[in-house]
Amino acid sequence: MSAALEYVVDAGVGVMTLNRPERLNALDTGLARAIESKCLQLRDDRSLRALIVRGAGRAFCAGADIADMQAHDDVDGHYRFLAAMQNAVDAVEALPVPTIAAVHGIAFGGGCELALACDFRLCEPDARFGVPEIKLGLVPGAGGTQRLSRLLPAAIAKQMIYLGEPLDAQTALHHGLVNELSAPGEIGALARAWATRLAALAPLALRSGKHLVHGAALGGLANGVEAERQAVAYLLGSQDAQEGMAAFLAKRPPRFEGR
Repeated sequence: MSAALEYVVDAGVGVMTLNRPERLNALDTGLARAIESKCLQLRDDRSLRALIVRGAGRAFCAGADIADMQAHDDVDGHYRFLAAMQNAVDAVEALPVPTIAAVHGIAFGGGCELALACDFRLCEPDARFGVPEIKLGLVPGAGGTQRLSRLLPAAIAKQMIYLGEPLDAQTALHHGLVNELSAPGEIGALARAWATRLAALAPLALRSGKHLVHGAALGGLANGVEAERQAVAYLLGSQDAQEGMAAFLAKRPPRFEGR
């Protein structure tokens, strides 16, 4: 397993930690593939009863690693990068056990999408959830357009996607995106308490319940995510997207021209 991803398990509760704190746990191809690989290993682990996903350092996850994203210079490269991101997010969602995103700091872009793939989202009062890709001339590329529109009122999902505006913790709780807020600095304890409760329940019933809920709520998701991937692969080849990423790395305002 990559050093950028840590995993420990105790009493049936697994904890998967994104461990690139110097990059605010931004998802590069290596970390995304490590998440997918670990989830595939855990899929058939009958001793696992619940999984917590968290980030090391000051944030849950700042999103896709822009430098890694910009390193690809053709549509096929962009598609492979997006496939790695989507496969990681999808692998978390496909786990048969209950999953908990324990969020502190920012969960932006791919980090927000990773949290959306979990069954529950718990967060500290300083947490913020956002998909700011529009500011780079892009749209969310790992299921954000699909999952946000299923988990939030349409107007709020559009506000996040169209304007790139984040939701603070209290607003996310109000709209049902978050299940519970912890006290400052106590997200780990709250997530462990939730996971311990879940781990004590009948695992077959939990697996069945998760399967049925997903089947009811996420019909047609695969088609939507595939369309999203194709759209973002196209956008990554645009001058506006290249300008947006270059401006981000140079810490200057982007100059979009619609090309």
